[in-house]
Amino acid sequence: YAWIYRSILESVALTLKNNYDNMCNEMNHFAKHVIITGGGSNSDLFMQIFADVFNLPARRNAINGCASLGAAINTAVGLGLYPDYATAVDKMVRVKDIFMPVESNAKRYDAMNKGIFKDLTKHTDVILKKSYEVMHGELGNEDSIQSWSNA
Repeated sequence: YAWIYRSILESVALTLKNNYDNMCNEMNHFAKHVIITGGGSNSDLFMQIFADVFNLPARRNAINGCASLGAAINTAVGLGLYPDYATAVDKMVRVKDIFMPVESNAKRYDAMNKGIFKDLTKHTDVILKKSYEVMHGELGNEDSIQSWSNA
C-alpha cells in the first residue's frame, strides 16, 4: 500500500503547487524556496516530493510548530524586540535541513501536473456535485441517503 500513501503525498504537493502558482502569478512574485512545516514535514519522502513538485529547494524548520513560532515572531515585532518581520524571521527561524529537487523527478511531476492533475477537478467537480445531491436529498427525499437511514 506504499503507492497509495505516496499518491496522497503527491496529491497534497501538486494541489498546493497549483494554488501557489496561481497566487504567485496574480501577485507577480515568485519564491526561491519553499518552507514545509507541520507533521508532514517529519517525512523525508514528503519533503523530497515537495522539492521535486515545486522544483525548488524545500526547507524544513528546526521548530515544527509554525503557528506558535508565527505568534512569537508577531509578538517580538509588536514589542519592538526586532525592528521588522524580516529581522525577526532571520533571528528566530532556524532551518533544520534542505531538500534539493531531483531534475528527473521534477520533469516527471511537471508533465504529470500539466497533462493530468490540473484537469482532474474539471471531471471530479461534476461527480462531487452529484454525490452531494444524493447524500443530502437534492434529488428528492426518496432518493437520499438521509431517507434510507430514517427507514
